[in-house]
Amino acid sequence: MLLAALVVAVVLARAGGRASPAVPAEAAAARPAEPSSRTALERPPAAPAAARGSYRGRVPILMYHVITAPPPGTAYPELWTSKERFAATMRLLAKAGYRGVTLAQVRAAWTGGPGLPAKPVVVSFDDGYLSQYTHAKPVLRRLGWPGVLYLEGKNLGTGGLTVRQVRGMIDAGWELGAHSLTHPDLTTLDTAGLRREVAGSRALLRRRFGVPVESFCYPAGRNDATVRAAVRDAGYDDATTVEPGIAGPTDDRLSLPRIRVDAATTPGTVLRMVRDGSGPSGGYG
Repeated sequence: MLLAALVVAVVLARAGGRASPAVPAEAAAARPAEPSSRTALERPPAAPAAARGSYRGRVPILMYHVITAPPPGTAYPELWTSKERFAATMRLLAKAGYRGVTLAQVRAAWTGGPGLPAKPVVVSFDDGYLSQYTHAKPVLRRLGWPGVLYLEGKNLGTGGLTVRQVRGMIDAGWELGAHSLTHPDLTTLDTAGLRREVAGSRALLRRRFGVPVESFCYPAGRNDATVRAAVRDAGYDDATTVEPGIAGPTDDRLSLPRIRVDAATTPGTVLRMVRDGSGPSGGYG
């Protein structure tokens, strides 16, 4: 009973019967006071962590959700990864020679800009959960790695991440991407609704944080030609899916594959997947 009282079990309906995981217990903890709002013109983009090299080839993109152990009875516990397992996985990747980079750095390398380290990996996080700030950010900071945060508009604030926390992640070199406003199945929306979810989420994040928002993540991976056109028209440079594979410079930039990491995925399995591009197909985003 005590454990249940500590867990904020907010399960939001997703497209096709999917749901996002319950908000971690840490969401109930006291939050720091919000700073006064700043406009985009008052805040220049933060530079990502340096990651230089001559590599311009394929790059694995990992997909995480909640970074804490799931309480008993949690909906979709496969979307939760304990902070201990996450830390062990990142350490193993670093020991194997991998180096964390942002998608912005990958895009630059693929288009004639600065190259990447010999073994780059993108560590991306969907939705915007408090544990991504409290648990994932310190692990990546110790390694000198950035992350990529795909933030839902509705997860900015109560039950998700505060403006201050997101700014702290940006200041640590993280890239901010959009994940729609409310996580609908985009393929079911009319023209106005699709524009609102896709272009509106980019406009919201750019306005609140004053940084480029060049990458989009399809909610639950659901997309079609109409959705991809809306993403392109909104000004995004790329978009990620939930299908496995290692992203490459000749891929469709609006259908980049990712490698989903589930609760039961061991560090050794993650290392194998970033090498061969394997992983579960479909699922959540």
